[in-house]
Amino acid sequence: MSGIRLSVLIVTYNTGADIETCLQFLAASRIDRPYEVILVDNASSDGTPERVARGFPWVRLIAERTNHGFAGGNAVALAAAQGETILLLNPDAFLRDPEALAAALAHLDAHPDVGALGPRLTFPDGRHQVGDAGYEPRPLSTLVHAAGLSGRFGLRGLYLASRQARGRAALDVDWVCGAFVLMRRAAIETIGGLESPMFLYGEDVDWGCRLRDAGWRVAYLPGIAVVHLQGGSAGTRSARWLDGLAGIYRLRNAGRLLSSPAFFSGPLQLGFTLRALAYGLAGRLKRQPELARKAEDMRRFSAHLRSLRS
Repeated sequence: MSGIRLSVLIVTYNTGADIETCLQFLAASRIDRPYEVILVDNASSDGTPERVARGFPWVRLIAERTNHGFAGGNAVALAAAQGETILLLNPDAFLRDPEALAAALAHLDAHPDVGALGPRLTFPDGRHQVGDAGYEPRPLSTLVHAAGLSGRFGLRGLYLASRQARGRAALDVDWVCGAFVLMRRAAIETIGGLESPMFLYGEDVDWGCRLRDAGWRVAYLPGIAVVHLQGGSAGTRSARWLDGLAGIYRLRNAGRLLSSPAFFSGPLQLGFTLRALAYGLAGRLKRQPELARKAEDMRRFSAHLRSLRS
């Protein structure tokens, strides 16, 4: 027996310097049990595996010649992992709080019916990052999110709203973001491993919903914060997350009423269009560039959904 109880799995693809920051914060974290770090590189062309091998010899590096995607890369790492507890950690997720991982592990230890959990994800400036947890993509949750009513009147949308991410008490959700998700190996085995029909975006929603189907709880811990750059430091959020969410919606609602992609895309497109107008007007009145950037994001998301419908 190796004695390793925790396996940290990281999948990289052209991550630049983010992976160095990620590993430095991980190394500085308080971890109260023997652990290993397994990094699978998905055929990067920017020198990521060389950077890791040179600067972090304590990381087990698996350099692949094929890009397996997020789920596929984690499946490769899981096959090599020895721990009974598995942490999936994105290369752009930073454990700035050295106690964050220990606190997450303590919660998992204390709640044997929890199969997976995730923390509150924030931007570097501390703002809550919507998309760190949520509920199964169903017709009602889609409508609630499109209308901006997540967390109001007890309604559950696709994503937890920032108002729901306040406080410190754990919340039961259907899924948590794959940027930082702590899972029991036993729970992973009940859903057949970390394979997913999704190549990139939506795998975490798929895993969480399948864990709930198998009888496990999925917990969100708003009292623990982890910084996530959300796709890197470029600042512009890709609209491709909508592709993954649309795929999961089709997968989870196959054969049911209102399962067509048009029903998923239509309400969200309208919601994003209205938010773009609201943010744009507020940005001009208040002269706040951040609101103007939000308006542009909403317009891009709406346009992307229009392309999905066509």
